[in-house]
Amino acid sequence: MKKTSIVIGRRAWIAGGITLAAVLTSAPCSAEEIDPRNTVFVTNRDSSDIAMIDTRTDKVTGRIPLGEYVNAHMAMVTPDGKRLLVAGTERNQALIVDLASRKVSHRIPVGTEPEHFDISEDGNLAFMGNIEDGTVSVLDLVKGTEVKRIDGFAEPHGFAFIPGQSKVYVSSIGAHEVATILPETLQVARRLSVGSSHVLASLDPDHYLSEIKGIVNPTPTLDGKFVYAADGDSGEMAVIDTSTDEIVKTIRVGAEPWRAYPSPDGTKMLVPNNGDETVSVIDIGKKSVVATLEAGPKMTGINFDGKGTKAYAFSTGEYATVLIYDLRTLRETGRKRLGANISLETASTTPDGKKIYLAASTNNSVYVIHTDTDEITRIPNVGESPWATTMLASYQYCH
Repeated sequence: MKKTSIVIGRRAWIAGGITLAAVLTSAPCSAEEIDPRNTVFVTNRDSSDIAMIDTRTDKVTGRIPLGEYVNAHMAMVTPDGKRLLVAGTERNQALIVDLASRKVSHRIPVGTEPEHFDISEDGNLAFMGNIEDGTVSVLDLVKGTEVKRIDGFAEPHGFAFIPGQSKVYVSSIGAHEVATILPETLQVARRLSVGSSHVLASLDPDHYLSEIKGIVNPTPTLDGKFVYAADGDSGEMAVIDTSTDEIVKTIRVGAEPWRAYPSPDGTKMLVPNNGDETVSVIDIGKKSVVATLEAGPKMTGINFDGKGTKAYAFSTGEYATVLIYDLRTLRETGRKRLGANISLETASTTPDGKKIYLAASTNNSVYVIHTDTDEITRIPNVGESPWATTMLASYQYCH
C-alpha cells in the first residue's frame, strides 16, 4: 500500500483488556546469538533499520541499520535463514543483509520505489516490484545482482511463487491484471484480465478511471494448484488454475476487496472487503463464499492461529481494533480495541501458531497476540514507524 508514514508520538494505551509490556533491552546481543527460527524482524520505515525481537522473551535484542533515508517497505528471510532481503523504497535499492554479521552485504540498484517481492524456495532468485516506474527487477540473491528488469506493468504490487517455483505470479494494483512469469526464461508467459471493471468503467468512467483499484496480491492455495486474485473495483475474485493459467471461476465477494489470506489447514481463503467493512470466507474446495462476516474499516491484514481454527483481522478506524473469528462456526468471537490514533500495519505468525506479531506504525510498537488466550501485549520503542514484520518459516505478506 502506498502510504506516507507520520510518527505522532509514543503513546501508551490500556484498552480492551490489553496489557502493556515495556521490554526493550538496553544493549544488543552478540551477532552469534541471532536465531532466525526465534526472531521477528521488524522493518522500521522512518528510522531506516530492522529491529529484532526474540519470540521467547518478547524483547528487542538489537537493530540492523540500513542506511540514511532508505525508508524500507518490507523484508523477508531467505529460506536458509542466513540473509534478509529488504526493499529500500526511497533509495531505489534492494538490500541484502548478512544476518551473521548484521551488516548490509549488497545494495542492488533497482527501479523506482521498490516495495514488494517474493523469494524462490531455493533462495536463489527474487522478483521485486518497482511500483512507480512499472517494472519488475529479477534479483540473483547469491551474486547480489539484478539480472533482468521486466517492464510493462501498472504499479506491480504483489508477487507469489507457486510451490516448485516453476512460475511466479505478479499482480498490478494500477490495472485489473495478473501476469505469469517463468523463472527459467524470465519472460512474461501470460497476462490475465480479472473482474468486470471494464463494464463498470464504461458506465461511470469518472469514478472507475480516476483511481484504479486493481489487484493487490495473487494468493496461491497451499498446494499451489490455484491462485486467488481479488479485483478492488469490481469486487470479484478470480480463481486461476496454475496448470493452465486460465481463470476457472469468478467469485463475487464484498466491495473493494483487499486480497485473500489462506488458512493454515488449506481449506479457506479469507478476504477483507474495505468498501463494505466485511470479511468474505471462501471454501477452497467449493470455490464459493460460505460466510460474510462483519468487520471494520481500513483492514490491513488477516492472520491465523496454528490450527487454523481462529482468524484475526486488523482494522484501523477511529480505534485500532483486532477482530477475532472462530472458523469452525464462522462467527465473530471478540473485538480488542488497542486505542485511538494507532495505525495497524501487517503481522507475522510464529511457526507454532501461538503468537502473532503486529506492527503499529504510529506509536512505534509491535503488538503480540497470544492465540491460546487472545491476550494482547505491547512491545514499545521498536523503531520509528514499524511497517512490516517477518519470520523464518512464517507466512509472509505486506501491504
